[in-house]
Amino acid sequence: MADAVASGEGSDAKRVAALFNRVLGEETISLSPPIQMLCDAMIEGRPDFLLAVNAQGTIQFASGACSELVGVGAQTLEGEAFETLLDVQDRPDYRQFFADTILPLAGQSFSRLGPLDLRIAPVVEEQKSPIRWVALRVSSIDLSPDAGSNVLFFFSLIDITQREEEEGRIRQQLNFDSMTGLPSRYNLIAQVEEHIESNQASRDDAPFVFVFFDLDRFKNINDALGHRIGDEFLASLCRRLQGSFEDNQIFARFGGDEFILFLPEIADLDEASDLCLSTLDLMREPTEVAGYSLSCGASFGLARYPDHGTTIDELIQTADTAMYHVKNLGTGGCAVFEASMKKERFSQLELEQELRQALIQGDFVTFYQPIVELATGTLAGVEALARWRHVRLGLLEPAAFMTLAEHAGLVPDIDALVQTSALQRVAHWRTLGHDLVLSINCASAQIERPDFIQEIESLCAEADFPLERLQIEVTEQTLVRQVELAAANIQALRAKGVKVAIDDFGMGYSSLNYLRQFPVDVLKIDQTFIQEIQTQSDAKAGVSLADAIIAMAKGLGLTVIGEGVERSAQLDYLCRQGCDQAQGFLFSAPCDEQRMLSLLAQGGYQDILDPTALTEER
Repeated sequence: MADAVASGEGSDAKRVAALFNRVLGEETISLSPPIQMLCDAMIEGRPDFLLAVNAQGTIQFASGACSELVGVGAQTLEGEAFETLLDVQDRPDYRQFFADTILPLAGQSFSRLGPLDLRIAPVVEEQKSPIRWVALRVSSIDLSPDAGSNVLFFFSLIDITQREEEEGRIRQQLNFDSMTGLPSRYNLIAQVEEHIESNQASRDDAPFVFVFFDLDRFKNINDALGHRIGDEFLASLCRRLQGSFEDNQIFARFGGDEFILFLPEIADLDEASDLCLSTLDLMREPTEVAGYSLSCGASFGLARYPDHGTTIDELIQTADTAMYHVKNLGTGGCAVFEASMKKERFSQLELEQELRQALIQGDFVTFYQPIVELATGTLAGVEALARWRHVRLGLLEPAAFMTLAEHAGLVPDIDALVQTSALQRVAHWRTLGHDLVLSINCASAQIERPDFIQEIESLCAEADFPLERLQIEVTEQTLVRQVELAAANIQALRAKGVKVAIDDFGMGYSSLNYLRQFPVDVLKIDQTFIQEIQTQSDAKAGVSLADAIIAMAKGLGLTVIGEGVERSAQLDYLCRQGCDQAQGFLFSAPCDEQRMLSLLAQGGYQDILDPTALTEER
């Protein structure tokens, strides 16, 4: 580093004056003490770092503040090339800017040319000063008619390190998913678009495969164990999968539990399908997270460029359509897009829109199915069930639309309509002398609302229906996902006299210990177990799992209801096992309110329960 210019030692103002005298070739500038103090204050008060650079790019002057920027005394910079202050990666850009943009303006007066963003590296590497980002702006005045080698350019360096760091964080967030570290949707789309443009520019439209997939039943993990553990599981799973892919196979997170595989060098759909199935096998291997052994499946949709789309939007759409085809099958695995799937997907979307419109227009009606007391044959209560009067498809049962409603988040709205209607109707039947228990279905999304208790109380009050004659039904899976939230709300309702029933019991994951902890009054045995009984011989032999459920429920003091009773043998079995109540087509299919009034007028089902009626079926 060159020695400081002797005549320039001292204040910034004195050194600037000495510099101008040298450029002009005579001692024409002298500063009185007050003027020197004023100039020093003006220079020191500037937010930028000032340098004067000649036509050769050599620093002729550096303001005192520059020492803070580069880590050495400002005067030691004088006589050095400006580019030596720069990070080596930025020097080519600076040289080109200086040669092509700055030098052609030599001898002219201009201001604020630029900026050019550059990195300033520490002059003394041992000091390990951090690299600083600066925005370079250049100005000049015509000091002499004979510019020649006396021309000076004034560099103003604005520290933009904080801005660059923030922009770097934004770029990182934009290009990479913060939780998994995978490329983001934005990053992936940019890479695919660049690849397609390169293909088209070379007129080589080389095929490649694009895969869209999401995790099956991942929501269950979030709901059962919480989002923190769900996030840890997702991050751990992604690290495992990322390690299984080649460098040229781009694995990106699209959002939530949806992911994309961009396979630019795979054109064969069978090869891509094999890769997806191998990935699925990896996902099914247990992952240890916070003491839990977790795994999940996935549904993969495959599309190939250019057969199934020539733009990123088309590829996303076709691969997504193929994925939903797999999800609708409920089996997991993968499928390649076919044109027929688009019609299938459109039908689902159309049905969803019609479902939303039906909620607005009130196209849902309430049906009722009797629940019979097996000891007496009396009609103990009714279960309220939704039916959709579809303008094109006729009367639809829940199996035709509830899965779609669940995906669309509309189940609580449908339940609310049914609950309101049923409470009002059964309250009216009470005035006619029919004191029935009303059983209503409640989705987990409704149970976990903070105002769930107030909502039920309000509905009952408006209908003038007693809380102690109300029974709410929740599925076993709902309880597993919402134990803490549901338990508090349901326990509060039980304290007011409301009964709680677990529907479809035996098809989920509940345990004896779990039932001891959860506030439950009634178990409804899933109809799958009841329908195994076809003859009187079956009834006498029993069904091991149903036997166990009934015995367990009795041991816990719970009421047991058998669902799906269609044969006398099934009814005989339930009576032999001491089951409390039953419902099913043997008594009545779900029916509208007019048919229900007729059943109420009959007074019960003693004739069906007569032992002589329970004859062997062949």
